[in-house]
Amino acid sequence: MVANILRWSANGLLVLVLSIVLVITSFRLAASIRETGTRVGLAPRTGHLVPTRSGGVFVQEKGPADGIPVVLFHGTAAWSELWRHTSDALAAAGFHVIALDLPPFGFSDRPGSYTRQDQASRINDVLDTLEAAPAIIVGHSFGAGAATELAMRYPDRARALVLVDAALGLTAAPSSAPWVIQPQWIREILVSLTITNPVATQMLLKSLIAKKERASPEYVAILQRPLMQRDSTSDIADWLYYFLGSDTHAASADRNAYARLEVPVAILWGDKDSITPVEQALDLRTLLPSDTDLTLLPGLGHIPQIEDPAMFDDALLKTLGKL
Repeated sequence: MVANILRWSANGLLVLVLSIVLVITSFRLAASIRETGTRVGLAPRTGHLVPTRSGGVFVQEKGPADGIPVVLFHGTAAWSELWRHTSDALAAAGFHVIALDLPPFGFSDRPGSYTRQDQASRINDVLDTLEAAPAIIVGHSFGAGAATELAMRYPDRARALVLVDAALGLTAAPSSAPWVIQPQWIREILVSLTITNPVATQMLLKSLIAKKERASPEYVAILQRPLMQRDSTSDIADWLYYFLGSDTHAASADRNAYARLEVPVAILWGDKDSITPVEQALDLRTLLPSDTDLTLLPGLGHIPQIEDPAMFDDALLKTLGKL
């Protein structure tokens, strides 16, 4: 009797495990079937590809060519189009906006090298190709790491640095990527369940913002658009291994390096940010010169530029005026 119960339990557990594996694997298969698009067919005509030594970077430019350049770095799983409202506001104010896609996101080439130093180097190439004057560098979330790296390694490129809800990892202990995600196929399954899973896009967006209603179909469609490109899941899985570890060789990972920044810095932060809480903004300000301006955006979370575009754009323009 006991043996039969144990055997039934073991069989039931095996069926459960196999069912879970089948469901999870089906997400990866669905991603392969879904990801058939090309940059030519999906990318907006308002952008163009700028060649660099590590592949092309997709850029959307707005505003007068002779205006002060403002370079916009997006956050995780986003791309240049998420800056649309801000780009329009900056262009109307006379700035030359350069909103770019940090690979492997958006419509840039995906070279497989995604450290902050790699990203800073390729964006330096972009600005060199565009013959851009020293620019105001704006970095949001994960993109703030590459933005800060650019300002630190290529100070002649930057006239100022603006950090928006910056995910710089300065308050976390250095760590390596967890061993469990080392196999590529495991990372691909994780990505197919989350970032490239269209069913999860709105839920993930809501988890990042304080104003949940701003996870609208418009923004969901913007985020999903480049993920329809061929091999998106496997390419983002390459990036994930770097993202979950510590970029220990990055200048921007050194807390002491911030006091040596050669350009003025300003900070914009949603005061309801649950991803990079305000405490991280306060800590960041202690690393920078005492006159660094910190603007808290009331009621906004981790992506203030879509949660309340008017409030964010007004705060950014005022910040640029001070800089």
